[in-house]
Amino acid sequence: MAIPAAADMTPNPRAESSYLLKPNLSTNYPVVDRGEGPYLFDTAGRRYFDGSSGAMTANLGHGLKEIADQMATQAATVAFTFRNQFSNVAAEELARKLCQLAPGDLDRAFFVNSGSEASEYAIRMSIHYWKERGKPNKTRILGRLTSYHGMTMGALSISGHAGRRPDYGPLLHDFASVPPAYCYRCPFGLDPDGCATECADAWETAIAAHGADSVAAVIAEPIVGAAGGVLVPPPDYFRRLRKICDRHDILLIADEVITGIGRTGAWFASAHEGIVPDLLLLAKGMSAGYTPMAAVLVRQRIVDAIARGSGSVPFGHTFSANPLSASICASVIDYIERNDVLDNVNARGAELRDGLAALSQRHACMVDVRGRGLLWGFELVRDRASRRPFDAGLNAAGKLVAACLDHGLVVYPAGIAPLNNAIIVAPPLIVSAEQVTELLAKLGSALRDFEAGIAAP
Repeated sequence: MAIPAAADMTPNPRAESSYLLKPNLSTNYPVVDRGEGPYLFDTAGRRYFDGSSGAMTANLGHGLKEIADQMATQAATVAFTFRNQFSNVAAEELARKLCQLAPGDLDRAFFVNSGSEASEYAIRMSIHYWKERGKPNKTRILGRLTSYHGMTMGALSISGHAGRRPDYGPLLHDFASVPPAYCYRCPFGLDPDGCATECADAWETAIAAHGADSVAAVIAEPIVGAAGGVLVPPPDYFRRLRKICDRHDILLIADEVITGIGRTGAWFASAHEGIVPDLLLLAKGMSAGYTPMAAVLVRQRIVDAIARGSGSVPFGHTFSANPLSASICASVIDYIERNDVLDNVNARGAELRDGLAALSQRHACMVDVRGRGLLWGFELVRDRASRRPFDAGLNAAGKLVAACLDHGLVVYPAGIAPLNNAIIVAPPLIVSAEQVTELLAKLGSALRDFEAGIAAP
């Protein structure tokens, strides 16, 4: 073995600093040491209320011993099998649980590792399905101008997230083209109480522009998360979209990466909308943050069409249907069922809604409280009467997030420039009434600091 040159043995000058590449190179991030329930603790001993469940992910809070025990049990049994060689008990059981909970005939599950990968697999499954049906020209996936489906190239192509697309412009398809269902700032200039859900009909306009014979699927979040700050659609929106898709022979993909597995007070937000999507995407809360895993639930008729044709589904990934991750996700579902967590979501969600509405009455910069279950958002404005937003250069959402952190509260900045002034509040689904009160008190203190800093006209 060759002896390294002397220069190669020189100590790395960064040895006393972090080797971990952080999102913002100029930011000094707190280092988390442990978590307990809805709280995180850093290495300096400071406690943070995790008021956004990280990125709407740590749905059962932190440090649940029974999930950790299940993780250890599965790891000691079998931690990996390759999907092209074996199935495994844990993945079979998780697929059964999810499909039995899902609406309609969403009777098959395919497992991947992240929400981005779930979006990619839904794209490939949609195109594959139409090839099996003898319609290979149906390759376009339509999305909304305010949406987010992931950071991989296909997922980003169907996302309307202006802040995350520019660096990859020539590599991306321009598939996001439909105006959002954004009642506070209606793209059609209408009053929600008197509109005819033109935002849903806009899908039909986009389909006609591209030609239905070229469109394989449309994708939409039941409630828009990071791109809009919890945009809840009008009551009939998704039922109209379902009819449009059926009329034009187009698949409907519901991105429930944020809203799935209890976040809105039901197992799936699609149930609130009264629809059965053709493909349903899950991630984040499916594992409650205890492992990376995601799923695509597929209607049986899609699987039947493939079975009558090639018999082969789109290719997956090395860790698809990983037994360790599958076992953890199954234990998350068991915990939610056993502890009546959905009942808690609805009870605490009502308290959080009322508390946020009360804060909005006291703070003129805080408007349009919107949400469902334990997924809530609001906007920050310079002027309430005119709905004039803060100038994008002020980074109002970022400043309120920083003010919250000063008070030991974590919330999530959202929205797309120039209206990037939204905040998401989404505590773990196991939050107590007393903890909701604590969260609201911390948010109120942060709002006061925010107003004192930049909110004065």
